[in-house]
Amino acid sequence: MNSRVSTDSRDAGVVTAVEMMYLLVFLLVALVFFAFLGRLHAAGVQVSNTAQSAARAASLTADSTTGAQAAQQAVDDSTLSSRCTTPPTASLSWQGGAVTVTVTCQIANAGLTGIWTPGRRTVAVRDTQPIDRYKR
Repeated sequence: MNSRVSTDSRDAGVVTAVEMMYLLVFLLVALVFFAFLGRLHAAGVQVSNTAQSAARAASLTADSTTGAQAAQQAVDDSTLSSRCTTPPTASLSWQGGAVTVTVTCQIANAGLTGIWTPGRRTVAVRDTQPIDRYKR
């Protein structure tokens, strides 16, 4: 009895359709994942830019009450509301010679992947600006 396994010479080194399907599925999942990461980064950059604008607007005001209003107005005037599922918020911390604004935005995962995916991500960015004493 011969214990050798014979191989078909016609299939040696040829990629089958099933193997190509597995490769295609893997590449599609990888593409969606990298698109998700890129869009999440872009959303973070947009929230960061809005936080910097809001902190700068708050630093040009005379007190924390008008600073909070100016920060929220800067957030409302930005294009961030088109990306967020809930209205973005700005919270203010007035500390001595600097003002810190934290902008928070909830983003739907479906908006990040381009396909239906459940859940949301919360992106929060904090920016600190020195209070401009000469603008008052």
